[in-house]
Amino acid sequence: MTTRAPARIVHRPLQGKADALRLRQFLIDTYTLIGCEFNWEIRRWEGSYWCVSDSDRANPLWGANTEVWETGEGEIVGAAIPDGPGDLALQIHPHYRALEDEILGWAEEHIAITTDSGQHRLVTWCFDWDAERQQRLSQRGYVLRSEWFWHHRRRAASAPVPDVPVAADYVIRSVCDNDEDAARWVNCSNITFGQSYLPEVHRNFQHDAPSHNYDLHLVAQAPDGSFAAFAGLTVEETNRYAVFEPVGTHPDHRRQGLARALMFEGIRRLQQLGTVDTIYVANWGTADAAMLYAAVGLEHYATPAAWQKLF
Repeated sequence: MTTRAPARIVHRPLQGKADALRLRQFLIDTYTLIGCEFNWEIRRWEGSYWCVSDSDRANPLWGANTEVWETGEGEIVGAAIPDGPGDLALQIHPHYRALEDEILGWAEEHIAITTDSGQHRLVTWCFDWDAERQQRLSQRGYVLRSEWFWHHRRRAASAPVPDVPVAADYVIRSVCDNDEDAARWVNCSNITFGQSYLPEVHRNFQHDAPSHNYDLHLVAQAPDGSFAAFAGLTVEETNRYAVFEPVGTHPDHRRQGLARALMFEGIRRLQQLGTVDTIYVANWGTADAAMLYAAVGLEHYATPAAWQKLF
């Protein structure tokens, strides 16, 4: 990748929907330049910005606590997105990689957390192929935590999709634009992942995220009307890829092939659309989901791992 010496770069907090859409376009444009995953894909940013409470949604300056770096002409060339306490998701234009040091320095001051021992801690992530960032992180005192990693997986959208029977009495369908389905989705998701996702947050995401498509968010409905499994797909048409996020099965309905059936149905719908060449998914390196994704033809191709600095 080429590093361009920046002329005049300033940074400021991201503020409001117009900025959020500009950062989303930055992610699309940098994917085009690099030709693969490097920065976040749009689903992750849309989840970070548009999965919000009603009070955040009503704030015209809501910015997901994100800092953006831009040229004097207003072109975004980098961003620091908090991805949890003490966790930096560093986004960078491939021609401005020298800015990574400045972004890391800002994050060490503003995103790092204080540990019980009184040290400051910051974690960020780096792909296994990115020697440039690995060297930069090492020089700044970061240490690879190889036990914390993700497997990034992909498959061709055009690859054959087998006919998989759905377990008896379950119905596969798209989610509907109503409060009842939103509540069912949130309930299943919370039990599946052990989280406390609020229905209002989910409905705000459904209504506001630019890429949300009800037809590509699928559920397996149990005989009692509850949701037993779910699989969401987000399409990025410029670079012709789609991302599975989230995918899960309620603990009471596992080992029946529901998530696999949902993912195959989603891929069939993508094939009918004809706007996608590649399908992505990521799983925590030690997760059982890896077996599911492999069975759906999503093959591991890259690994981002955590780098931690204590100071």
